[in-house]
Order: sequence, then structure tokens, then C-alpha cells
Amino acid sequence: MPTPAAPHPIIAADTLHTADTTGTLSPASQPEVFVPQYVRGFERSTPLKESDPLKDLQETIIAIPEGFDSERIPDTPTNNSLLVSIVVVVFLLFAFTYKKGTKFLGEIFNSVLNVKDRQTLFDDTTVRETQLRAVLLGMTFVSEGFCLFQLLASTRPDLLVSIGIGVCCGSLIAWVYYMLQKWLYRVLGLVFSDTSHTRKWVESFISINAIISIPLAIPVLLTIFVPQWGPTMLTVAGIIYLGSRILFIYKGFKIFYRNILDLFYFIVYFCALEIAPLFWVYKSSILIYHFVELKIQQL
Repeated sequence: MPTPAAPHPIIAADTLHTADTTGTLSPASQPEVFVPQYVRGFERSTPLKESDPLKDLQETIIAIPEGFDSERIPDTPTNNSLLVSIVVVVFLLFAFTYKKGTKFLGEIFNSVLNVKDRQTLFDDTTVRETQLRAVLLGMTFVSEGFCLFQLLASTRPDLLVSIGIGVCCGSLIAWVYYMLQKWLYRVLGLVFSDTSHTRKWVESFISINAIISIPLAIPVLLTIFVPQWGPTMLTVAGIIYLGSRILFIYKGFKIFYRNILDLFYFIVYFCALEIAPLFWVYKSSILIYHFVELKIQQL
């Protein structure tokens, strides 16, 4: 009867090791020991293994674009608050006084075109009419000041005064020029003529300066709100002013001309009070603007 074979050794599946021929376990076949991690919870931070943070985060770096040098907003009539405020105030004053001064406005037109002997226009004016005349003259000074500054700014690039301050200075220059002319005409009229003709001459001067405020305001407003029309509108304003001076000269000639000797006096007056002062205003305006610019820089 054959002898039964010896049974093979049974190895438990959960021991994860094998037996060698000598009956001992090899080091590689030692059972793995589970070591628990994070017994006390997860760490609040997980430091990187690398020591160079730029190298560790090179995949997550966000490129921040570089900035650029800022540019100052150009000083234009539309974005200058002082100039816009002046325009709005003058318009409101004109709208307030024009309602009850339409009759006086018609009388100013008649005074400009009429040279007959009559009662002076400004002797029996009411408060409303006086206010309208003052507003019209104020509009003329602002319009002339604006045109004067635009002329200087286009011919003198070194002029750095802002538009609002420049228009204020130009309006002041126009007012001073108006007052000097008014008193010079009064003195000359009294020297070379009588009181009646002198009053009529000065009255014509005031009327013309008041009435041109309306046509002058149109190119000025177009220059402010449509800047690309600036050079053309400045030329139109110059033509309007030149036309007013020609009309005033014609009025003076009709009032004072009596004989050929008066023509000689009139030519002297024309050269001394109509041509030369314009060059004086231009040169003095440059000095005044540079003085204002220097004072502003010192503040």
C-alpha cells in the first residue's frame, strides 16, 4: 500500500510573505507595517520641498502689466469750468434783462444808424434798460477777451495761462480799453467841438459796443463748443469787430465833418485813436499774460 505524500504547508493569505528553502523569511518579505499619518489632524500649511519660491511657483506666477505715464488732460474751452461758468452767467443775465428791454434794444439800433439831432438815448432810461445795456457791454467785453486770448494763444505758443484765466484777463483788458477810448473821445469832442456833438459821438460809441455783443457771441459760442471751427470763427469775429469800428468812424465823420480842415483832424484822429491803440493792446496783453503766468507759478 503506497505511502501518502506529505501535505504542503499552508500559508495564510494575510501574512504577505513567502518561505524560502531554509524555512526562514527574507528581509524583502517582511510584513509591511501601517504607520498612521495626521493623527492630530491636517497641518495648516504644507511647506514646499524646494527652497527657491520663484522656482516652486513658476507655473502659477501671473504677469502684471506695467503702467504708463499719465498725460494731462488738454485745456480746451469745453472742459474749462471757469470759462463755461462765465458763459452760463452771462447768458442768464442777458435772458433775465432782455425780457423787459426789447424796446431799449430797438432804440440802440436806431442810435447806431441815426445821426440826426435828437435827445440823447441814455437820459431817460429805466433801471431795466440800464441793466440791459450793462449786460450787453459785459457780453462784448467777454467776447473780445475770449477772441484776444485765442489770438495770442495761436500766435504765441509760449503762453501757458489756462483758458479761463486768460479769458478773464482778456475781458479786463477789453474793459480798460473801452473806458480809455470813451474818455478820450469825450475829451477830444469837447476840445474840437461842442457838447451836443460830443454827447452824440460818445452815445454812438456806447451803442455800437453794446449792440455788437449779440453778433460777437455767435462765433465765440461756436468756437467754444465746436473747437475745429476755431480759426474760422476767430476770423469772423475779427470781421465783425472791424465792421463796428468802420461804422463808428462813419458816424464820427457824419457828426463832425463841416469843411476840408475837419478832414485833416479826422485823419489825425484815425491814426492816433483807431490804429495805434490796437498795437498797444496787443503788446500790453502779452506782458499782462506773462505777468499773470508768473504769479500763478509762484503760488
